[in-house]
Amino acid sequence: MLELRAVTKRYGKDLKAVDGVTLSLGRGVVGLIGHNGAGKSTLMAMIATLARPSSGQILFEGADIVRRPEAIRGRLGYLPQDFGVYPNLSALEFMQYFAALKGVRDGARIRRLLELVNLHEQAQRPAASFSGGMRRRLGIAQALLNDPDILVVDEPTAGLDPEERLRFRNLLGELGLGKLVILSTHIVSDVESIATELAVMRSGRLVAHETPDAILARARGQVWSASVAEADYGALRERVRVLQAQRQDGRMLLRIAHPELPCLGARAAEPSLEEALMAQRYALQAEAA
Repeated sequence: MLELRAVTKRYGKDLKAVDGVTLSLGRGVVGLIGHNGAGKSTLMAMIATLARPSSGQILFEGADIVRRPEAIRGRLGYLPQDFGVYPNLSALEFMQYFAALKGVRDGARIRRLLELVNLHEQAQRPAASFSGGMRRRLGIAQALLNDPDILVVDEPTAGLDPEERLRFRNLLGELGLGKLVILSTHIVSDVESIATELAVMRSGRLVAHETPDAILARARGQVWSASVAEADYGALRERVRVLQAQRQDGRMLLRIAHPELPCLGARAAEPSLEEALMAQRYALQAEAA
């Protein structure tokens, strides 16, 4: 459905925000993972045709959307990280306004989408009075107005409380059953339960593209749990990667990323997805060194 070929975005002569990304995506939820500044938002803006690559191609069903952005715009939904609302419009009026911009004349669809994101009872409220989570849900509703084949969502849970984050993740997971949903985040838990694929970016480059199960499988045997005396913790931390540390009764309970037994008494642990990604990152750094 969507193919990126050696996509690069330069700013000035030296800065590459995106560096030679090649990626092929079909339907499902794709988690675009990376730290702040990894190039995720720049890549998504190029997919959404809001920015042009310095070089490379982006193909949607074979059409080059860099040269012909209209080939994707009518079938794309986009929710940017900073999504604003018009203070004088109600949620319903806001949706009607965006429907008019997108050429959607089905009033029943607007009502169905407000129900989908659980805002139908607040449809007459000014959108400016909504909480952050409600605004994000309204943003998803407007992105779905044209029934897009591709939904691009940038850092959707930033600033949301745990309940809103859970509701938002569940909604995106359901949408991914029939569409391509590209979800950008630096919070691994946002995609752990819903992503069918993960694309991991670091310093503008794509360093991994695989299923969560594949990442977890490779990390098994590299993540350990251990309990050590507080007096021994400093020396251990100097030679291994400590993922998590907790004090308890004069000892340190640790989660460690290491390719072999890190200390006496350590036991192999089942990694979380976040731990697996961190173990992968440390392994790549060790290889580079």
